[in-house]
Amino acid sequence: MVRTRASTNRQARGKGSRAEGLLLRQLEQQGYEARRTHLSLFPDIIAWRDTELLLIEVKARADNPGAVSGALSLFRNGVRTMTNIPDRARMLCYLRMNDTWSAYEWQNGTTGKVEPVINEER
Repeated sequence: MVRTRASTNRQARGKGSRAEGLLLRQLEQQGYEARRTHLSLFPDIIAWRDTELLLIEVKARADNPGAVSGALSLFRNGVRTMTNIPDRARMLCYLRMNDTWSAYEWQNGTTGKVEPVINEER
């Protein structure tokens, strides 16, 4: 079977949409209020609890060389498009690979790995 570019893009969007839905449910299980933005712009999810505000980009990738760096490059580009970032907001990228989440945070112009705010499965 030969895949067309349209079917490959559709599959990638479906994979990303499933990852967003999973993270949304897991955030809610952790006591966050969470909403998907549905705009194809940064962020994919906005979540809050008490005084904590999370702006989250969600990426789902197959485990291959360059997957993490490519996802983080897209995340950094998304962050740079923001013109007004609330002072208390945490800018996060959640990467779903091999059925596991990795979390990365943008701080002071750099991206570093951090502990996810969610428990993996509940």
